[in-house]
Amino acid sequence: MEIVGYIAYASLVILAIVWTAGVRTDLGAESHVTLRAVYFVSSAVIIPALGVNMAHSLWVVPLGCAFSRIIAPMLVRTPVVSIPFVFVAAVFERIVRVGIPRHKIQEARATAISACDIKDESD
Repeated sequence: MEIVGYIAYASLVILAIVWTAGVRTDLGAESHVTLRAVYFVSSAVIIPALGVNMAHSLWVVPLGCAFSRIIAPMLVRTPVVSIPFVFVAAVFERIVRVGIPRHKIQEARATAISACDIKDESD
């Protein structure tokens, strides 16, 4: 069972790397996408730091997918509850996007927002 745990943990680390790279490259990403990356990165750090069995990655990965699809979008849109989550997402984005000019990030966000507005008008 220990080998299965290490394989699951390796998949968790890969997900953390992929989603973090996604936050860095997709400059117009919304906060719930960033929260998914934060979840996977923090899980990949906390599991070995606490010394728990790596097999816990078997439930952490599916929970992370559910968190990012169901829970995170609701958290970001709830006014009072969203404050700490949006703050954590913003700090994570700033850390991950070090070296990218601020005007490029602002342009990408403006493009993403205008694309969402166009999509809403067509519905």
